[in-house]
Amino acid sequence: MARTEFDKQLEDGLEQGAIGFGRFVSGAPMDGEPRPPGGMPRWCIALVRLLLLAWAGWAAWMWWWVEDHDRVIRVSIAVGAAAVPVAIIAAIRGRGRRNHMRSLVVPMSLALKDLLSGWDDHQRLRALNIPIDRSFVSIRLPDGWHDPSDFKEQMRKLIQERMGTPDKVWSGEWNLKNHPFNVTFTPKKPKPKLEPPERVDFFSDVVQKAIAACKPGQLVLGIDERQRPIIKEMTGETAMWALSVGSGGGKSSFLQMVITQLVRQRATVIGIDVKMASINCFENVEGVHLFTDPGNIGDMRSAISWAAREVEARNYVKKTDPRKDFDRLTLILEEGNEFGDASKEWWNENKEKGDPASDPIWGDIATIMRMGRHVNVTIIGVFQDLREAAVGSRGLRNMFRMILMGNFNANQWKMIVNTSPVPESIDQAGRMLIVEGNRRVWIQVPYADPDDFRAHALELRTKFAYSTRDLYGSPPARSPQRLPSLLQESRPLFTGDAMAKKEAIPAGQGSGDDATAVNMVKDEALELEPGEGASEAEEQEPEVELLPLAEVSRRLAEEGIEVSAELMRQHKRRRSNFPAGKVVDGKELFAVEDLADYYRPAADAAQAQDVGEADEVDDADGAQDEGDDGGTGEEGPGDDGEEEEDSLS
Repeated sequence: MARTEFDKQLEDGLEQGAIGFGRFVSGAPMDGEPRPPGGMPRWCIALVRLLLLAWAGWAAWMWWWVEDHDRVIRVSIAVGAAAVPVAIIAAIRGRGRRNHMRSLVVPMSLALKDLLSGWDDHQRLRALNIPIDRSFVSIRLPDGWHDPSDFKEQMRKLIQERMGTPDKVWSGEWNLKNHPFNVTFTPKKPKPKLEPPERVDFFSDVVQKAIAACKPGQLVLGIDERQRPIIKEMTGETAMWALSVGSGGGKSSFLQMVITQLVRQRATVIGIDVKMASINCFENVEGVHLFTDPGNIGDMRSAISWAAREVEARNYVKKTDPRKDFDRLTLILEEGNEFGDASKEWWNENKEKGDPASDPIWGDIATIMRMGRHVNVTIIGVFQDLREAAVGSRGLRNMFRMILMGNFNANQWKMIVNTSPVPESIDQAGRMLIVEGNRRVWIQVPYADPDDFRAHALELRTKFAYSTRDLYGSPPARSPQRLPSLLQESRPLFTGDAMAKKEAIPAGQGSGDDATAVNMVKDEALELEPGEGASEAEEQEPEVELLPLAEVSRRLAEEGIEVSAELMRQHKRRRSNFPAGKVVDGKELFAVEDLADYYRPAADAAQAQDVGEADEVDDADGAQDEGDDGGTGEEGPGDDGEEEEDSLS
């Protein structure tokens, strides 16, 4: 039977009715348009429609069939009264969801247009699922979707930016194997920032157990951010350590902790400290030799020179006995910047004609750094500013292969480490950053009271025997500490009253009759062969100590005779009665007693007779000096001092 136009219209009508009924009971929009964002969920709309449909059927049955009009009216009023508050509450509670959809979901679906180009706006909106608590982002992918040009990373960055959580890193879990294809992004909370403890007790069980487990050459430096002790070796490439720590950064505590551990390992420690505050607590501890008097820079220089000679001696022994193992010798240079300036000033004042212009003490330090690690001689240099000029401009800064930095600024980091980004400095005492090649570790330095460090060091010296068998010489003795100029009593020179007042002024720390001035020149005893005819009186004649004029000036100052080395050099050239010296190893040395007798006030009367002759000699020598200077007529250094001396004589 042929299909008529009526049949076609009937089929279309039934089909449209079925579609409409399906949309009605399923909660879909009846007009086929996408639902506005933030509306009621589809299941809620379907439930409401079914309830309305049930009520309409019941009301029609009761109204026309049963004809119970009053009951229909009462039930309708009750249902309406209950539905209105529910609708209001639903509208209020749905406001957050509507804002969520309008402010986040819809804009993000539009931003995914280029990444999901196979779908239209409605499909992308349906494919995007973001709960109102923003706990995840789920995106359904088209069946034929693939990653043509780093779309995955672009999509992750888009989610990262739009979700507005910079403290969280969003990562995606991709499903491209099982249908339906999708990707789910979830935030990963960053790991909590680990930091070292605020304070570490040196005598805590953690630190003491770590120290007990250290092998020779290993030292505990502190506790890291994982609460673990950090142990570093003072051997090999990291034998030389440097600290670039600003004021208040905990340098003193670090040095006291290191010296205590070195004492435990039977090491010999040479401490140079012009600040006189960091390591004084180890005074009179066996094997710890401290040079902390800024008025005796020569003592510090002598100690460094002795350490350099020890390096040379150990290397010679090592050459003949390669298996020889030496006890550790460590030189600690505290306040290296201040020492460098003071040592340079000392050298400029005491160098003689023909000596190099630059301070040669850095040559001894270079010897220790370049040749010392092979024979267990190491250096710990402490600087507030580790510039190349602070280490003598000899390229020594690069030899500090392990640097501890604390309380630093960006310029210091760029100058010393020169890497980026610059880490943020933590302004806290004892918080230091260990820089060892490309490794960076923050630590907290263990702390204890200086008196406790000293008491513990004395106990360790008793428990672990100290030996000087690997020292081929003795560290130089310290000179008596001299009072600063402002604490000295003002008095005229070369008078008996001045001598008496000098004896009444306390000499300070380290003074006494048994204190010996520093003398790096070792006198060798002369061996006389039998039969040379040496008389018994000559054999018993005591040896005379010969010293340079700079050291003689310091010895005379201890006796109250204030005369500079430069003034003595002027008198040596211009006075015929000046005591004669002796040339040793190319340097002219003098006996202290001869010059003491020459400048002692008691000798003034004897010298008064020679003043006229000496003045004549001075005039002749001055004329000769003027001729030697090319007739310039300029006064040489120290002439004013000589005139003052002659007037006093």
